Amino acid sequence: MSFASTSVTAAQARDIHRTTLHLGRRRKQCIKLERTRAVRDDDDEEKEDTHEYGILGKSRATYASSGETSYSDSVYDKFAIALFNAKLAGKIMESTEGVLSSEAKQFSMFSYQRLVYLANEVGVVFKGTDAQRKVVTETLLELIPEIIRILFKKLIKPSNWVDELNSFITVQFFGWLVGPSERVPRESDGVLAAVKLKKCRYLEQSGCVGSCMNFCKVPTENFFKEAFGVDAHLQPNHADGSCVLTFGEKLSDEEIFSAPCYLTCKSRKLGISSGGGVGTIERNDGSVQEPKCWKLP
Repeated sequence: MSFASTSVTAAQARDIHRTTLHLGRRRKQCIKLERTRAVRDDDDEEKEDTHEYGILGKSRATYASSGETSYSDSVYDKFAIALFNAKLAGKIMESTEGVLSSEAKQFSMFSYQRLVYLANEVGVVFKGTDAQRKVVTETLLELIPEIIRILFKKLIKPSNWVDELNSFITVQFFGWLVGPSERVPRESDGVLAAVKLKKCRYLEQSGCVGSCMNFCKVPTENFFKEAFGVDAHLQPNHADGSCVLTFGEKLSDEEIFSAPCYLTCKSRKLGISSGGGVGTIERNDGSVQEPKCWKLP
């Protein structure tokens, strides 16, 4: 009797031992799985968002969770940048007797940084917003042969499909200037006649609200009106750097004119005074801006 009882107890002990070992292994597996999930979650948070864009979709923009966007321009987009830089530099040197700032000359003709500094130089050389906007509009127009502009306006009248065509042209052929974008429905009627810029390249790299208005927004609107005879409205979002270009509509710009300037503004770095105004304004993302940009009316 005693022997049988001892035998049962030993069997139970073996079962308990096996169960304990099994539970121990399962616990280790669970801990390992949780650690793997945690690493994957961290990797997902730090994962970079890359977009292909530009002429033939050969350029790439990489958006990191923190820090400035990284751009890799294709040969086609570099050529477009160089062409624009050459034409804009030519107009500047016409007014400065062939002189170009050392800041702009330190970058290659194919460099977007050169474009940013040339744009800032436009604000210095050409006095008054009207003159600045005019020279940039003329530079953009020179990218399109005059005969094409004349025929387009003469043969094609404004309509929804023309607005849609212009949104397509913008996404396919002007990414080198503004970065990745996509066609979106026009807010008023749902027609696919608007373009959403993920994060405007020029605004991000110039950091200047005034340059955004005088070098990008108004000249772009004027360009589409003069080149293709269509109304266009460019609406930048200074909170996240995105932008919406809507064809076939004209909207109010009051909020844009009252937008403060960024501390990353290239004009600040070059020591150009705003001519007054003190204090700062905190943005939604915690960064700080100066009061209304000195380049705005």
